[in-house]
Amino acid sequence: VLKTQIKMKIGKILTLKIKNMKNSKNKLKFLIALFLLNGVINELKAQENLSFTKVIQADSTSKTDLFIKINDWFASVYNTSNDVIQMADKDAGIIIGNGVLFYKPKRLDLLSYGGHIEYTIKVYIKDSKFKVEMTNFRHFGSGYSFGLITTAEVHKTTGLSKNDYNRGWNDVKTKIEAYCTEIFVSLENSVKNTNKNENW
Repeated sequence: VLKTQIKMKIGKILTLKIKNMKNSKNKLKFLIALFLLNGVINELKAQENLSFTKVIQADSTSKTDLFIKINDWFASVYNTSNDVIQMADKDAGIIIGNGVLFYKPKRLDLLSYGGHIEYTIKVYIKDSKFKVEMTNFRHFGSGYSFGLITTAEVHKTTGLSKNDYNRGWNDVKTKIEAYCTEIFVSLENSVKNTNKNENW
């Protein structure tokens, strides 16, 4: 929202500046510079890392208890939590881990992109709530690797095979989004079920 507001304000300022220009050559130079600047801004925006975040409520659960429950979740989901978890600070309420998502396309024309996706999962814990952030997705395919997955709508804008690359790119992003949703649901359910299991 803030970015949109800033962009609108800049647009108004630039519009006024163009109107005040008397020399047509200066106007043309300014418009060309503006066009190039807009391209740079869009390129930078496209290079933003793809990430998904969710804040999960856990009423009447202390920060310490949540830390223990979430740490147990890492152990049950990843099996080898010692290899996954890179940082676990109970006092700070932070758990950071690196995971791997195996990717197998359903479409035959995307099989060359099949492989795995590495990612980082971060959990920030407070009393009665925690935030889960999944980011730094990197794709490694058997025939072609996209590398770092960003928010860009397309992977390639030129070349005869750009449509094929872009189909694979979007399929990978769809798979990542669905996987993140599964992780959020799994973690939330685990915390809630743990609370129920304690009443035995």
